[in-house]
Amino acid sequence: MEKFDAEYIDAQLGIIGARVPKPVRIYLIGGCAMSFRKLKESTKDADIVFRSKEDYEAFNYALFGVQYFEPIKITNEYAHLEPMKMFENKDGFHLDLFVERVCGKMGLTRTIAERAEFYRSYGKMGVYLVSKEDIFLFKCLASEGRKRDLDDMKAIYANLDWKAMEKEIEMQRFGAVHISHMRARLEEFRSKYGLDVPLLAKLRENGMEM
Repeated sequence: MEKFDAEYIDAQLGIIGARVPKPVRIYLIGGCAMSFRKLKESTKDADIVFRSKEDYEAFNYALFGVQYFEPIKITNEYAHLEPMKMFENKDGFHLDLFVERVCGKMGLTRTIAERAEFYRSYGKMGVYLVSKEDIFLFKCLASEGRKRDLDDMKAIYANLDWKAMEKEIEMQRFGAVHISHMRARLEEFRSKYGLDVPLLAKLRENGMEM
């Protein structure tokens, strides 16, 4: 599958942002945010979260006429994500769109929005990059089939604020299934790279079934 660098994504956001009819904010949560932070050379898609249905609809409106379409066939890797909507352009670049909650698992809380870093504006569209801590958490909850997420987690591992991550998990009030998935993911990460994961000890200690 084709990969796209920050320059390509920047140009695409410029094309879309020029058509957005009202002020909106979008939050980039995955490889796209990492590319803009120079933590990753390229990515396959842009995972975008909106805080409101109104912002989501304004973004959708902007896609008309800029050669994005809904793919007829969704691969197994993307089917897990259950986005509100998925779009793809002629180059194969994906936009996975979510409103408030990603994959039915992790929500865009006030604290995540506050930690997000303003990147730049494209017309009336303001683009925010969620923090490294929140990218790490989002990737902990991604599909087990997305093995590349482990490499991304390693790329952002240095100097993470583990306390902020613990507080975010408490705020999210994850159920037992999601906590179990997160533990397994972190165990896999620790085993693969031999890195300490303080968050894993906290999850075991408290049960963390909020």
